[in-house]
Amino acid sequence: MGMRVIEVDCRCGRKLFKYQKVGTGRLLKCYLPRILTDHAGIPASAKTGEEIYCPACGGRVGTLSMIRGVPALKLNQGGIKPFRLG
Repeated sequence: MGMRVIEVDCRCGRKLFKYQKVGTGRLLKCYLPRILTDHAGIPASAKTGEEIYCPACGGRVGTLSMIRGVPALKLNQGGIKPFRLG
């Protein structure tokens, strides 16, 4: 399984962050430690359940949660440009 760096963009075209994606398929969640460059302003002190919005258009990008003990952003599929490795 390869690791690739991808750019995640909002539907409005604003770059949100660069992320290290492992494996193929759709991007459903982003583990916060794998976010390399954050343009969305995800706060380090964010709490589980907090929603993240695009700074440009205000659209909901996703919700913060804990997955397997690691903080992650569960993405709103309608809030980001479609991306699939495969």
